This record gives sequence, C-alpha cells and structure tokens, in this order.
Amino acid sequence: MAELFTALDNETRFMLFEPGERQLTEEKQRLKIQAILENPRQQMFVALDADQSPIGVVSGLGGQANRNRHSLYCAIGVLAEARHQGVGRSLMETLIEWAQAQHMTRIELTVMTHNHRAKHLYDSLGFTVEGVKQQALKVEGQYVDEYFMARLLDSGE
Repeated sequence: MAELFTALDNETRFMLFEPGERQLTEEKQRLKIQAILENPRQQMFVALDADQSPIGVVSGLGGQANRNRHSLYCAIGVLAEARHQGVGRSLMETLIEWAQAQHMTRIELTVMTHNHRAKHLYDSLGFTVEGVKQQALKVEGQYVDEYFMARLLDSGE
C-alpha cells in the first residue's frame, strides 16, 4: 500500500502530499491501516487490478465526538492507469454504502476547483458544493482553491 500512495503522490498534482513528502514505509502503512480498521467510525477500501495489485483507495474518517459522529470525511486516489474505468466511482459507491450501513448521514470531501474530472464524479454521485476554501493549498508555488463538498445520506433511521 505504501507503493500505491507514493505512486499517487508522484503522478498527480491533485493529492495533498507532494512527491517524496509522505515518508511512508510498508510498516507505517500497515499500522495506519490497522488503526483505521480497528475504529468502527473509519474505513478504507482498496481497488485491485487483475494481478491483485492496488490501483485505487478511498478512506473515510468518521467524526469521533457525539456532535459529528454522523459525518464522514473522505479522500480518494486512483492511479492514472486505472482512471476512466469506473474505479473511482466504484470506490466511492462502496464507501457511501458503508457509511449508510453505519447510520452516517453526511459525507464530506474537498477537491481542487480545477480538478474538473473529480468534481464531475462527485456531482454525479450527489455531492454538492457547500463553499470554496480560498487559497486552501499551495501547489508548485501557486495558491489553489478547493471546493468543500458534501452529500447527505439516508441512514434508514
């Protein structure tokens, strides 16, 4: 999994970490994944190719306080070789189904305003823009705005 995150950081400017910034070893990644899976308010799903190699990942971090435990913040990354094949959609749909089963009623995310393909995916999944985080990131010396997006879920309650 560490290789997947390193590859994502290296091949796209849309991830949070710059190339080489994320100091992640397989052991550190294993411990992070273990911590996520031990917390009932968090989850990670990984897409694999035909050779069982990771090609995409989505993680959801649920609120820990009583006041925000209904809410899930998510982040997603898909390798360039696997884009435009439904991998991102499948990962997001799986996370949405999991969140609903956990009786969460809100999923949040941020996306750079110029990442039109990702925003289109989120729009198509029912996410709406709730605001703009101005100068949220600095990418290659330039400030970048982000959309703050959310989707409200039917928890079945």
